[in-house]
Amino acid sequence: MNDNNSPESITQSEKASSNNQSHSGDGDNVAGNKIIINQASINPETKPSLNKLSNLNRSGVVNFVGREKQLEELHQLLQENEQVSISAIAGMGGIGKTELALQYAQTYQDEYPGSLCWFSVRGENLVTQIIEFAATYLNIIPPKERESDLDKVKYCWQNWQREPSLIILDDVPNFGQFYQEQITPCLPPVTSKIKVLMTSRERPGKNIPSIDLDVLTEAKALELLQFFIGKSRIEAEPELAKDLCRWLGYLPLGLELVGRYIEIDPSLTLESTLENLKSQQLKAEELLEPEQKDMTAQLGIAAAFELSWQELNSEVQRLGSYLSLFASEPFEWTWVEQAWTGDSNQQVEMNPRDLLKHKRDLLKRYLLKMIPNPESPTEYRYQLHSLIAQYLRAKLEEREKVPELKQKFCGVMNQIASEIPQTPTLEEIKEFTVTIPHLIFVAEELTTYIDNEDLIGSYVGLGRFYEGQGLYNQALVWFEQCLKVCQERLGEQHPSVAISLNNLAVLYNAQGRYESAEPLYLQALELYKQLLGAQHPSVAISLNNLAYLYNAQGRYEEAEPLYLQSLELRKQLLGEQHPAVALSLNNLAALYDDQGKYEEAEPLYLQALELRKQLLGEQHPDVALSLNNLAHLYSAQGKYEEAEPLYLQALELRKQLLGEQHPNVATSLNNLAVLYKAQGRYEAAEPLYLQALERRKQLLGEQHPHVANSLNNLAVLYKAQGRYEEAKTLYLQALAIAESVLGENHPNTKIFRDNYTSCMEKAEDTSDKNS
Repeated sequence: MNDNNSPESITQSEKASSNNQSHSGDGDNVAGNKIIINQASINPETKPSLNKLSNLNRSGVVNFVGREKQLEELHQLLQENEQVSISAIAGMGGIGKTELALQYAQTYQDEYPGSLCWFSVRGENLVTQIIEFAATYLNIIPPKERESDLDKVKYCWQNWQREPSLIILDDVPNFGQFYQEQITPCLPPVTSKIKVLMTSRERPGKNIPSIDLDVLTEAKALELLQFFIGKSRIEAEPELAKDLCRWLGYLPLGLELVGRYIEIDPSLTLESTLENLKSQQLKAEELLEPEQKDMTAQLGIAAAFELSWQELNSEVQRLGSYLSLFASEPFEWTWVEQAWTGDSNQQVEMNPRDLLKHKRDLLKRYLLKMIPNPESPTEYRYQLHSLIAQYLRAKLEEREKVPELKQKFCGVMNQIASEIPQTPTLEEIKEFTVTIPHLIFVAEELTTYIDNEDLIGSYVGLGRFYEGQGLYNQALVWFEQCLKVCQERLGEQHPSVAISLNNLAVLYNAQGRYESAEPLYLQALELYKQLLGAQHPSVAISLNNLAYLYNAQGRYEEAEPLYLQSLELRKQLLGEQHPAVALSLNNLAALYDDQGKYEEAEPLYLQALELRKQLLGEQHPDVALSLNNLAHLYSAQGKYEEAEPLYLQALELRKQLLGEQHPNVATSLNNLAVLYKAQGRYEAAEPLYLQALERRKQLLGEQHPHVANSLNNLAVLYKAQGRYEEAKTLYLQALAIAESVLGENHPNTKIFRDNYTSCMEKAEDTSDKNS
């Protein structure tokens, strides 16, 4: 069948040109990274006694989940270097830095027979702790003439045990001024046998080798959760357990807090727990400060994040709050730059160099994560951990001028949405896939902050993204929601409502739901005329789309004048050299083609093809469509040698641009098979028919006109091969779909019915001859 351009959805910025329907014929501190049991339950034989020259508290861990590799890496670093820092990816409390340091000291204590020292840094006097440890455990008493406390610390280090020792400095606030003033003067001499191990929520410089901790894997997260709530509860609700781990971002602290909470009350289900977490967010009781005191961590999630937040200046906090508007998925930094640099809104504007510096501050404290761009390994994207995003979102709501920030965010995302094309290529799908979660967040959560004139942007972008791939059910959600939102806010008499009606009708048309599409097209056309006037590009689009629908229904006499009106209006308003004119030429030619008016169709097809090549380039989906249609015309005229290379070019171009799993590829496979069948090349035709049929069922559903076409075409092939029983079954399936979707009087329905009758007669004749 011929391929007319499929209907185009319209973005807000396209109101002047509205939506064209083109004819498409056949066509992851804290104890979260461990399993903890009460101290009394630990078998002394399973835990070696700690060095007597030690002030470490035993963690009570029986099974250290998910950090075995990091323990080995840490030991290697300490043996190769004089000091090392452990830090956590995403800078968050809750990742397990403190527990990893404690586990390392316990696991490798035999390597440090001199002493094992644990000093808390944040809010504590490190000098006093060192002097007191030296006096209590090592009997080192600085002489009275050592008046300065730092001089006393120096004396202690000079007289420390000669055997290797390990000093752990837990929770260093930062590696800037604090480190230089409070930590550096207290460090032992490099020549000593003392190793220094630090934990921090901030990434150290390159002079301090470090290990970045990441969240747990899904398997390790489930293992940790299972310890607390039991294997049977995990097995009873396996998918919910995974969802719970995913919602917590595989963060050890979150998993332990929730696991301990559920453990206390056996009646709690994973479903109810997850629902409460989603509803209460970080205020949920499950994530607050733990009641049990055998955890290394004694902070709730929000309190743990607050320690990192307090290290930021007000401008960095403002930026961090803004970033919470992104979904917990990767995003491009250029999107942030668009909102924060060179803008006249002083509540948003920021010097580009300051923006870069503030981004580095967030990265340094692990409140922002940088990840490689899978499409370009030399480039990076950015991402917030899901729980950090929730924390920062709460901080955003505490700020002044919140609406301005949200409005700017929506403006940037809507601009990106407007760039999603009607039929995205594979490269464009890769490019825009990263935007989809953020557009969904805008559409679901932030429409209040979108101006009326830009209201439909995110919805149309989402609808186009899915519709252009043939994912009609996913597109339908956004087009239906778009219409509902527009009608509720703008009323019935608004251009955006007309656009929404048109776009929804386009989708219904693509699904073969013609009766649902027609009244929406008519409403859209009438609205455009009332609001924009009869001489407007949007009116031309509506005329084209309504004609497309009538053509698909076999209502050729009603379609032709509408196509002609649309073409003439486009030429007047847009000029002869415009893609929309090429679309109208193609669609009018397709109408003539369907009617067998081949001499009228050919010059229009050729004009459309040439115009598209000039305006769009050789590598464009619309060029493939024109190649397909011209080939269809030649095939219908028996010009098979002229048709085949065009069909092959169209098929190859569609595979290259759209991917193997696209409705247009199925159309090309079907059409090429029709050609081969007409040439008597049955063995070449059958696998193509089968591929087309399978793709159409997967992409369009079982009850679609194109599925009926494929069933009919395959039946025609089987009939020609004398495979009458197989053919009859397929004809009946095709006829049932056509009668249900197209109606009993549609031209295709009549063709399928005649084909079935002919097959029955042929089968009877053959049976009589063989009897």
